[in-house]
Amino acid sequence: MKGWTGLPMPDAMRLATALFDWKDADPRRRLMVDFRPHSHHWQIMRAIRASPLESGTVRVGGAQVLCAMTGQGDGWFPVTVDLDPTGRLVSVRVSFPV
Repeated sequence: MKGWTGLPMPDAMRLATALFDWKDADPRRRLMVDFRPHSHHWQIMRAIRASPLESGTVRVGGAQVLCAMTGQGDGWFPVTVDLDPTGRLVSVRVSFPV
């Protein structure tokens, strides 16, 4: 991941505006600018890019959230858990459209 994180909002907006202006001034400039104020997106994408399995987790509001690159497009997919007789987690299954 390249760029800045954790900046005060005025600084982040100033830098984002300058980058958008520089990029838009020449269509040959192939730069991706992703400005997301207060988002966990950059945290999970950092984990995904660092993982050979293209997956990672991030804590959001007290919950550990899993994100994985699936090749199935963006969206929400049903998740089923299997528990043993004592209630311990045995497996997690994610259902993708066929």
